[in-house]
Amino acid sequence: MNSRLKSFLVFCLKLAVTLIPAYFVYRNIVMAPDWNIEDLYELFTGKSVLPLVLALLCLTVSNFTACMQWKLLLERQDVHLSYGRLLKLYHVGLFFNNFMPGNVGGDAKKIYDIRVQGGQDSVGAGFTATFFDRLFGLFFITLFALGMGLLFFMHDSEQRALMWPSVWIFVGFCTLFASLFSRRLGNLVCRLMAKLLPEKINVRLINMFKRFQQFRSLKLWICISCLSAVTQSLRIFVHFFCGMALGVDLSISWYFYYIPLVAIISALPISIGGFGPRELLAQSLFAKAGVASLESVVIQLLAYFVSLVISLFGAFVFLLDGGSPRVKAVAQGLGTDDANGKDA
Repeated sequence: MNSRLKSFLVFCLKLAVTLIPAYFVYRNIVMAPDWNIEDLYELFTGKSVLPLVLALLCLTVSNFTACMQWKLLLERQDVHLSYGRLLKLYHVGLFFNNFMPGNVGGDAKKIYDIRVQGGQDSVGAGFTATFFDRLFGLFFITLFALGMGLLFFMHDSEQRALMWPSVWIFVGFCTLFASLFSRRLGNLVCRLMAKLLPEKINVRLINMFKRFQQFRSLKLWICISCLSAVTQSLRIFVHFFCGMALGVDLSISWYFYYIPLVAIISALPISIGGFGPRELLAQSLFAKAGVASLESVVIQLLAYFVSLVISLFGAFVFLLDGGSPRVKAVAQGLGTDDANGKDA
């Protein structure tokens, strides 16, 4: 199939996945018995400013901790860049994630930047670190949903049923991590793939498994777990403060229970910018907590707006420096400190 035609068909499919759920979101709002367009304007008052400022602050700090996690993963892959430089590249990635279809454009941009600055040998390293960084964030936010479910929602049969998607997502992540980090399972998968895939692809698969083995460090996992706990908590608080800005009186535990599922859906590259499925799922979930359809959707849109505002720093960096990076990464062997915890 022609590549242009294939890209066009993929875009059409993503457009359909975006617009169809968006239609149902719109219909659920306007079909409410007491719906009035003035309700949208009445959501915002003078009291909305402080919660939105707090949301901006939470997301800003979460980007700093998330970038530190990315830096630790890159260093395990022998890519050494200063934290300041990586922070710029991270925000450029955020900008591309927000303004390119599928929520993965920013990840591709970060991998490209690592390749440009670190040389050809850093392509696989940048991919491995960025891919695992995204996976681990989604894995950790799933733990929040499970923890909140066990602590606060097990007594409610309707809410308890919502734990099952998180349980299966958690099991899926555990299986994936076991396949990536277990030498025995990795070798088994490589042998099976060798019988099915061309030699060139199989060699790349083997190299990928070898790179993931560099993450086998107890010290590293403790560090990224602490960073992920802070990062994902702050990003859930962004939604909480957006809800406060709208006058939604809802405990933070509901956000820690619902937002992980919304985040996972929006991270899938199945729609344009995550729109449509994200709002429809949020609308369905928060309705179970008594939040009106309009408010639940506007919370998501406000959180996205906060993300857009923060990502504008990435646009500024990209325009000034992102197109012609000057700093070169140094490809080095594993240091003594890394080697100490590598096989833990």
